[in-house]
Amino acid sequence: MRRACREGVGRAPKNSCAMRSIGFFMNLLGGLAAVAAGIYLLAHNSETGPTWLDVIAHGTGVFFIGCGAFMIGSSLLAASDR
Repeated sequence: MRRACREGVGRAPKNSCAMRSIGFFMNLLGGLAAVAAGIYLLAHNSETGPTWLDVIAHGTGVFFIGCGAFMIGSSLLAASDR
């Protein structure tokens, strides 16, 4: 008698320690790049005075810093679970 086919995907093999380290490093690098871009956008002002572009750039800078903090935090959390 044949065994019934199971639907879905089987278990994925565990990642090696080197691959986990590379993934953590890349997540950390991406988070730091987002934070750096946010700081850059917050630090620069136009020479003509306050404009709407400054407001948008500063808002985007805060958003990038938040995204970078989230990426770094989630990669630290994922690394601690292993």
